[in-house]
Amino acid sequence: MNMVEVALNQPCCSGCLACVELAPEYFAYDEAAHVAMILQNPCEEDLARKVVAYCPDDCIEII
Repeated sequence: MNMVEVALNQPCCSGCLACVELAPEYFAYDEAAHVAMILQNPCEEDLARKVVAYCPDDCIEII
């Protein structure tokens, strides 16, 4: 299993929760800031690619 680092641009996050629904072991929702946050890095590559593809705001990237 390949692991990759991901980055999250919180200012562009709309809080849609797509990343949290797809990868709850890697992403969570910050109730106070109303944005997603990374729980764990690196992530499984396949899951990271899925999350990047589903983010409607394009604020998650593989680095």
